[in-house]
Amino acid sequence: MLSTEFLRPATITFHGKFSTNSYSNLLYLHGLNFKAIRFRVLQQKTNRFFPNSITSTLKNVAVVGNHERLNLYGRGKLRFKESKILANCTDSSDSKASSGEKNESEGGQGVTQKQSPSNSGGSTNQRGEKGGRSGLWRSKGKKWQWQPIVQAQEIGVLLLQLGVVMFVMRLLRPGIPLPGSEPRIPTTFVSVPYSEFLNKINSNQVQKVEVDGVHVMFKLKNEGSVQESEIGKFQESESLLRSVAPTKRIVYTTTRPSDIKTPYEKMLENDVEFGSPDKPSGGFFNSALIALFYVAVLAGLLHRFPVNFSQHTAGQIRNRKTRSSGGSKASEQGETITFADVAGVDEAKEELEEIVEFLRNPDRYIRLGARPPRGVLLVGLPGTGKTLLAKAVAGEAEVPFISCSASEFVELYVGMGASRVRDLFARAKKEAPSIIFIDEIDAVAKSRDGKFRIVSNDEREQTLNQLLTEMDGFDSNSAVIVLGATNRSDVLDPALRRPGRFDRIVMVETPDRIGREAIIKVHASKKELPLGDDVDLGDIASMTTGFTGADLANLVNEAALLAGRNNKVVVERIDFIQAVERSIAVNMASVHASFTSVVCKNGNHSAPSRFPCTTFLPGFDVVGRVSNACKKEICPSMSSGPKATLTFDPPTTNSEKSKQKKHTINPASPDFMPLPSFEECFPKSSKECREVIHEESGHVLKVPFRRVHLTGDVPNFDTYDTSGPQNINPRIGLPKLRKGWVDRREKLGAPRYTQMYYAKQGIITEEMLYCATREKLDPEFVRSEVARGRAIIPSNKKHLELEPMIVGRNFLVKVNANIGNSAVASSIEEEVYKVQWATMWGADTVMDLSTGRHIHETREWILRNSAVPVGTVPIYQALEKVNGIAEDLCWEVFRDTLIEQAEQGVDYFTIHAGVLLRYIPLTAKRMTGIVSRGGSIHAKWCLAYHKENFAYEHWDDILDICNQYDVALSIGDGLRPGSIYDANDTAQFAELLTQGELTRRAWEKDVQVMNEGPGHIPMHKIPENMQKQLEWCNEAPFYTLGPLTTDIAPGYDHITSAIGAANIGALGTALLCYVTPKEHLGLPNRDDVKAGVIAYKIAAHAADLAKGHPHAQAWDDTLSKARFEFRWMDQFALSLDPMTAMSFHDETLPSEGAKVAHFCSMCGPKFCSMKITEDVRKYAEEHGYGNPEEAMQHGMDAMSAEFLAAKKTVSGEQHGEVGGEIYLPASYVNSSDRLT
Repeated sequence: MLSTEFLRPATITFHGKFSTNSYSNLLYLHGLNFKAIRFRVLQQKTNRFFPNSITSTLKNVAVVGNHERLNLYGRGKLRFKESKILANCTDSSDSKASSGEKNESEGGQGVTQKQSPSNSGGSTNQRGEKGGRSGLWRSKGKKWQWQPIVQAQEIGVLLLQLGVVMFVMRLLRPGIPLPGSEPRIPTTFVSVPYSEFLNKINSNQVQKVEVDGVHVMFKLKNEGSVQESEIGKFQESESLLRSVAPTKRIVYTTTRPSDIKTPYEKMLENDVEFGSPDKPSGGFFNSALIALFYVAVLAGLLHRFPVNFSQHTAGQIRNRKTRSSGGSKASEQGETITFADVAGVDEAKEELEEIVEFLRNPDRYIRLGARPPRGVLLVGLPGTGKTLLAKAVAGEAEVPFISCSASEFVELYVGMGASRVRDLFARAKKEAPSIIFIDEIDAVAKSRDGKFRIVSNDEREQTLNQLLTEMDGFDSNSAVIVLGATNRSDVLDPALRRPGRFDRIVMVETPDRIGREAIIKVHASKKELPLGDDVDLGDIASMTTGFTGADLANLVNEAALLAGRNNKVVVERIDFIQAVERSIAVNMASVHASFTSVVCKNGNHSAPSRFPCTTFLPGFDVVGRVSNACKKEICPSMSSGPKATLTFDPPTTNSEKSKQKKHTINPASPDFMPLPSFEECFPKSSKECREVIHEESGHVLKVPFRRVHLTGDVPNFDTYDTSGPQNINPRIGLPKLRKGWVDRREKLGAPRYTQMYYAKQGIITEEMLYCATREKLDPEFVRSEVARGRAIIPSNKKHLELEPMIVGRNFLVKVNANIGNSAVASSIEEEVYKVQWATMWGADTVMDLSTGRHIHETREWILRNSAVPVGTVPIYQALEKVNGIAEDLCWEVFRDTLIEQAEQGVDYFTIHAGVLLRYIPLTAKRMTGIVSRGGSIHAKWCLAYHKENFAYEHWDDILDICNQYDVALSIGDGLRPGSIYDANDTAQFAELLTQGELTRRAWEKDVQVMNEGPGHIPMHKIPENMQKQLEWCNEAPFYTLGPLTTDIAPGYDHITSAIGAANIGALGTALLCYVTPKEHLGLPNRDDVKAGVIAYKIAAHAADLAKGHPHAQAWDDTLSKARFEFRWMDQFALSLDPMTAMSFHDETLPSEGAKVAHFCSMCGPKFCSMKITEDVRKYAEEHGYGNPEEAMQHGMDAMSAEFLAAKKTVSGEQHGEVGGEIYLPASYVNSSDRLT
């Protein structure tokens, strides 16, 4: 007997009889011996693949009977059902073989006896007993049973797919045998000379000939006889004949020469069968029949198991897949959650108390005609406890809680989601009063107007429509309330948020300190956490500002894990502190270690330095956390230097201007140029300060503003000022205004230092109060806008000289000025001068875009002399560190550059993280390609390595650096259009969409963000840009370059772009990046900087007027009144550029008397419209007319009399004034009408 055994899942052992006299069985034995030899060879090479049970079995194959036959293919005497499935599979093959022989001898007649479970073997496969593989086998009572898990419908679908595949295969390759069809004998074609064909014909060796023109195919007689003899040998076993590959059929081919005839006479003489080849026919028909067969099978299955996508069946299909009911689940049986289990969200609980009261006592409200709220939308950040609140409402009201996730509504089949919505609401109505809770409702209820999606989804729309219908279908006395939870309420469809569906919106905010302490107490009591004596939960709550309820639960668990790791019996304070750091605080040790290594490595002045020292300014402390030894190594003389002195700087002369254009010789000691004074630039104005006290710290804030002193009794006018402290030597730098503010906050030990972080905690910082005072707004409004992300206050904690300002669309529109040297022009002296000059004329921020020499030193001098936020594009300096080769850039170089600039005090970074690899091909058809320098650098790197943008890949690492310094992020527009032709293309909007994603990720880590916008956009396309930015970037501040509205005015681009800037500013842009007259032409000088700033201050003010900002309107009204009253000096003083306005006036009327005259040189004294209007008013005042109508009537009468008195007619000719008739009194006209 032969017994073969295999390890599971191939655990089928065949027992049977075979006869050695059978030629087919002999062939089979030879095959087994061959396989055994192959297994032995493989086993000698490695023992990893074949267990001993297999190899030993193959070694012991033997013939054990003379009258036994084995049929492996399920045909013949032995059937497949007589085989057995063994569950006892071990590696001990000898014992198995013996047991197998024993069982065969006991069974008799070669028929396998079914073994009992006890006889199945000693060592059972444990994994198999737990359920087999993929759920197909199940062990029940030590017996293997087949458990079908595939539905009949799925079988039908598979068969249909198989039928289609076979149909296509039959069409493409008709020769391929189909399953169940007779195997075809393979044909081998052999080409021979025509002479050999003639020899075969003459020698009578050819059986059949097919002639197709000059091509001849023939088959020999001896080959057929050989095949017939072989077939005769295999007649004994029909099944084995099917299993053995058919004998090859040889067909000879040849080509007949055109001048020789085919020997048909000789073929007839030798009885050779000849003719033309058969044309293939019936292939398509056969394939179609086979495909129809499978379709018929599918139809039968569907008839047997009908699939009806009705309301009831949709739920059944889902039940079979998820084993849940109707897309919802009831609250689990167990401990009921009440409001006592929810802490830290007292305001939300108070708003939900009314819902609970209605569910408890609905009659109290219904009898008064009150309609209960049909839906309540819970809005809050992830982890704030929205689901827990919903369960608590159900627990307090003691009603069924039916919950589901919105994503469960949407699947492959259209209509399934709507069906589940119907099931859900039907069930809730049956169990009323009840609560339906839909988590993450924004997954299925996004706005249908295409704002928050790229492609259409009919299934989602049908589901949303059904949800709207069901919520409208509630009766007024229906005690079913829908609670929805989302953290993206802005993307919900307006129809869902309207009253009558979701009547109320409950904000679930992050808890304050008291709330956090209560949440920690709840979790500590639930876990029965043994706390150490040094643990003060109030202190822990103070360290966890910004944590949500889920964060605090994880914090308690982390603290317990840390204590257990150290084999402690109680959880100590140090465990909670380490858990806080583990949860959110960035590992700043690695950051500072990286910075220290870079600084110290480049401190050696003998080697070329890519990271210049930052301590060349007298008295400037480079990095507070770098060791003193490292500081001494970098700059031994950093503590020496003179102190600041107040000096008056005269205007710049021509010789000094030419000296500025030279490159800086010694970057540690630039030769700075004096700046015109504030009084010279703004006559009749003075810098004043408004003092406010910060309540929490007691700091007195001195907020600057410009006061314009007006003539006579006219009240002075106060306006926004950005010029910063005056008469300060640039070598010393500006005073450190924020040092006390920053030191106080650092002593508190908060895990993050950003303004957004403090705003989310409800803390009004000194910076927020400062900005509110400058904007003449409520500090709480400033805090709320920063917390929401609609406004940012760029304020690096290292930039202590900063006078804080705010950027947001609900504030004054701000202007940025780009400065910075290039590889061919400018110097440190000139760039510092540009900063002072730009801020003098109203620039609210500056960006250092230096790409030439001394980048680090230039930025250092700029920061120490800038009272406004300073931004950079770090990729420029990173590229300089790798000698301008974009392919040599890497994340490590870029990271070190970020840390370097953050330590210097840069307030915001422009990072082009939205330039993704897949977006670059979208610019191929552009006219101007990629015009952003930063964008092109990232694009070149991506294409060089075919990798994703490293700034995008390491975005979280960038955020960790930023939230430790309070560096704001300006997400760059690396794919902005560079021409009107390219405006609003796919590449531009694809990057904008990614900017929205990066914005939300930054907000999760409390990093302030603004988005950069387009460069060249025609006016009619500007609104689309603003709309998409507000929607896709969640109303984060928009920072736009221009946009330029036309490309035809080189040299005047500050005007073409200011037109677009005014338009987009009125639509909502918060920060305008100026364009100078030299845009696209060259590096701007100080005059170009002033022209660009003034042009954009005009655009910003025009946008403020359009938005209705009260300060903008008051400024216009004050200047207009001064112009009408001919107060020339007041008019000059109130203008954006008083000196330019005065110089234009004095070109034609330079005398001092002309500055009080009631006319200008354009109209003169007789044609000045304002002078005439003034005379009219004076006339009315002199004659005592009370109102304009009375004055007009008296004037008409007087002039009519005067003209009529002068009119005379002599000899038929009229003499005197003509036109008196137009002044005829109304009474005379009326009487004339009556006469006619």
